[in-house]
Amino acid sequence: MTSVASANLQQNYLKWNTQYDWPEDGDEWKGQAQTCGIPYDVWKASLVTTLILPNVGPNRNVLEIGCGHGRWSSYLIENSAFCTLVDISPNCLDHCRIRYNASRKVEYFLTTGAYLPHYCDADIDFVWSYDSFVHMAPEVIDQYLFEIARVLRPTGAAIIHHANITDLSSHDQNKSLGWRSAVNNSLVHALVDRTGMRVERQFVYWDEVNKIGVPNHADSITVIRQPTPLPERKVRLG
Repeated sequence: MTSVASANLQQNYLKWNTQYDWPEDGDEWKGQAQTCGIPYDVWKASLVTTLILPNVGPNRNVLEIGCGHGRWSSYLIENSAFCTLVDISPNCLDHCRIRYNASRKVEYFLTTGAYLPHYCDADIDFVWSYDSFVHMAPEVIDQYLFEIARVLRPTGAAIIHHANITDLSSHDQNKSLGWRSAVNNSLVHALVDRTGMRVERQFVYWDEVNKIGVPNHADSITVIRQPTPLPERKVRLG
């Protein structure tokens, strides 16, 4: 990886492993609900009902990138056959080990960069990531997308919450509200295309009628689908 990507990984490691206090285990991030003008519990229930539950099930293996303190992990673990939690922070994974120590259908993977477990080849039905890709440099996202393509089964899906910056050329992540990276819908779409997967949908509001979604910081969500049969394994060119 380039020095920019390595620096971004190091920043994410330091911020979420040592500098941030996690006062409500991630539920302190109520900004999206506030921007939508609704109570946080209503916003969160809408997200779970619309985005998570339709993609999990008793016969599905799921994987979460950037689990943090388990803000969404409970819904994934409780409603799937098996769940793999991935994070760059050992402290976050330790917290989740304690939080979910009663469950036998969850495992924990410490990534040192944008890598997913080597033993998950074509074994995952659903990849979920919220509030993590928004902080990742484009090259880090690129690597993760190739890894997602490797682990997803045919017809498997990934839902990724990411930044959608208007002017990438002048954007400075360290000066931006929400510490958003220089990423937008078009860039994410192009990076997905490189992997052989396809973008199924990109949106701000998963509930257009009630305007419930991720308008805060001008964020976006991309739904990705693995084709069937699996595409020929593509090599990341850098």
